[in-house]
Amino acid sequence: MKRQRGVALLTVLLVLVVITTIGTAMTQRSQISIRRTVNLNQFDQAYWYALSSEALAKRALKQDFEDADGTVHLQQYWATASVVYPLDHGQIAGTIDDLRSCFNLNGLSQDLTDEEKKTDPYQKPLAARQFMAMLDALDVDSYTSELLADRIKDFVDGDSDPSGSFGAEDPEYSAREYPYRTPNQPMAHHSELRAVLGTSPELYQFLTDYVCAIPGEDRQVLNVNTVTEDQAALLVGMLEGKISLSEAESLISNRPGDGWESTEKFWEERSLQRLTDLSAQAKATMSVDSSYFRLTAGAQVDNAVFRLESILRRGGDNNLTVLTRQYGGQQ
Repeated sequence: MKRQRGVALLTVLLVLVVITTIGTAMTQRSQISIRRTVNLNQFDQAYWYALSSEALAKRALKQDFEDADGTVHLQQYWATASVVYPLDHGQIAGTIDDLRSCFNLNGLSQDLTDEEKKTDPYQKPLAARQFMAMLDALDVDSYTSELLADRIKDFVDGDSDPSGSFGAEDPEYSAREYPYRTPNQPMAHHSELRAVLGTSPELYQFLTDYVCAIPGEDRQVLNVNTVTEDQAALLVGMLEGKISLSEAESLISNRPGDGWESTEKFWEERSLQRLTDLSAQAKATMSVDSSYFRLTAGAQVDNAVFRLESILRRGGDNNLTVLTRQYGGQQ
């Protein structure tokens, strides 16, 4: 009887251990499930907070458009850096950039105009010459500059014919260890530059402050009111290298606080008076206005963070449309 009672006790203890183990596992799973649900709710709330930043950006831009007299400049409200809005259990932060204060890579898809063909049918299109002049001002060697201009053109233009001396189309890309094809359409984001043959990671990182990609836009236009002194090489490039980097920096630093009233006022600057040989086509790529903006926003709800990059286009009645969204942030 004593032996049987001992066996019964061991059996009870074993059952108790099993039940306790199962209960502990169920409790842990329940806690993980609750934590997962809380995280999903917080992330979902951060997502909607981030989207709401678009409404704030549109409101600020539209108000500036209505207050300004056909100009976009860095003294307007949209250009305020690092705007932070506190919210329940979190916050929204974001910045707005003028996409006319960077070099639109899709502009390199342009071919020679009839006027350029009459002047010199073997020269590169204006956008390519401006791009190469910008790289020259940034101390990029001429070989790399021309190679990059030709290969970006082949990447974004609509044909399959190699451009210039260093063009590359499908045969060059399909011969790589991991083959792919050229899209032959405009870039949706400047990060696509990493896929262009000849663009090293170091060169890509170096150019990110100077280049962008405007979805569906194949013109390169510079807003002289929003380009910064750190981007002076961009202005040098737009003027085809006809002014020095120091002259461009001086021109930007001495710009009126609320920008030039018109492009005519810009061309009246003393340092630009000698540029009599600059073509009308090149002068037409300068502007004091803009219709494309980039919102870089982030929302935080407790420990959840959501990043968003939106491209906004200005339309009729100063209304803004979201062209593209990038989630998570691209570098």
